[in-house]
Amino acid sequence: MGRLTFSGGFHFDRDGKAPTRNESVREFVPESVVIPMCMHLGKPCKPCVQKGDTVKIGQLIGEPDGFLGVPVHASISGEVTDIDYTQQLSAEPILSVFIKNDHKNEWYEGLKGLGDVEKVDPDLIIPAVKEAGICGMGGAAFPTHIKLTFPEGKYCDTVIVNGAECETHLTCDFRLMIESGDRIIDGLRACMRALGVKKGIIAVEDNKPEAVDNLKKLSEGREGIEVKPLVTKYPQGSEKQIIQAVTGREVPQGKLPIDAHVLVINVATAAAVADAVKEGKPLTKRIVTVTGCVNKPSNLLVPVGTTFRDLVEQCGGYSQTPGKIVAGGAMTGICAPGDEFSVTKACGGIVVFNENEAKSLEESPCIKCGRCVFVCPAGLKPYLLKTYTDAGDLNGAQAHNVCDCILCGCCSYVCPARLWLTASFKNAKEKIALAARR
Repeated sequence: MGRLTFSGGFHFDRDGKAPTRNESVREFVPESVVIPMCMHLGKPCKPCVQKGDTVKIGQLIGEPDGFLGVPVHASISGEVTDIDYTQQLSAEPILSVFIKNDHKNEWYEGLKGLGDVEKVDPDLIIPAVKEAGICGMGGAAFPTHIKLTFPEGKYCDTVIVNGAECETHLTCDFRLMIESGDRIIDGLRACMRALGVKKGIIAVEDNKPEAVDNLKKLSEGREGIEVKPLVTKYPQGSEKQIIQAVTGREVPQGKLPIDAHVLVINVATAAAVADAVKEGKPLTKRIVTVTGCVNKPSNLLVPVGTTFRDLVEQCGGYSQTPGKIVAGGAMTGICAPGDEFSVTKACGGIVVFNENEAKSLEESPCIKCGRCVFVCPAGLKPYLLKTYTDAGDLNGAQAHNVCDCILCGCCSYVCPARLWLTASFKNAKEKIALAARR
């Protein structure tokens, strides 16, 4: 068999992972947290606690509202000091619950696990995932219980656990695969049993041989599980690209992975599923890579709602004047205006760039070199789409499949003219989506 990969993409000369690659995960619990009621794709939750209440870890503090809702739980024990709107990395302020740590580290008594993932009743697994408030932890934040529930007539024959971690700078998934691989495998088996699927694949880029070897060893004797190395290439971890690389199948245009009979979940999501099924623990903490212009780049296990400022201080503070703070990797992350924002369930990293690194380059005329076409993993013509978006012609952009753009940033990265390609396509997609809702 040839090396597993997809068409398009490229390999980074430097991916920024070196400072934290060998940094073992260490736990950090702050003095307080600010927990947004919307950390998932869907309507915000409704707070079910009041100012002055005492809460424990894992206690429900936000009730789902609507089809895509997932519950929100307290990530530390202590007192609810406020419930108010805060500006997070979203267009509008989000209602958030403020909790002051009492340092008792007490878990809510009502939590109860189902036990061994190989023995539990499969019908109980998806409800446990829903109750635990799990959403995609690789960035998309799609509710996991919805992902595990297929429309009538659809079926899945393969579950892929995405361990590619192709984004720049981030090593949180790598450390999870090294240090908690058993939880990933248990989570995969739980999903397989819930869906009645016989084939599970953990896919890891081949620049992480320690993770591949560890997962292979831990998966020995586990029914239906394979560990497959992938070619190290960006954006190997994108959902449609990893499906193509691992199975050879292409997700039809405008369709979802289930239309290729595949389910894809992130390694951290799989570990959270294991915690929910085995121990009844909700998703209240995650590993975050903090790197760039900080004095001690680290991988930290932190409660959801920890502020960026507290994370940076735990890493020794800024080593240089910050020019940009990016939540996520440099390719697909969101630029934060400051460091007062909260870690959410899907936030895998904080990258601090200095003022020189953060400078934006001016666009120059397109030279029709075709590099953007060569690297586009979706098979689009970014240079042509840019002419439509610059002209404000959304119909033309849509006719040339701008909605198939996965916003990976490949085209912008390789463009010698420094055209703002990805940003233009993101704006166009948002305008098209808004028009469709009217």
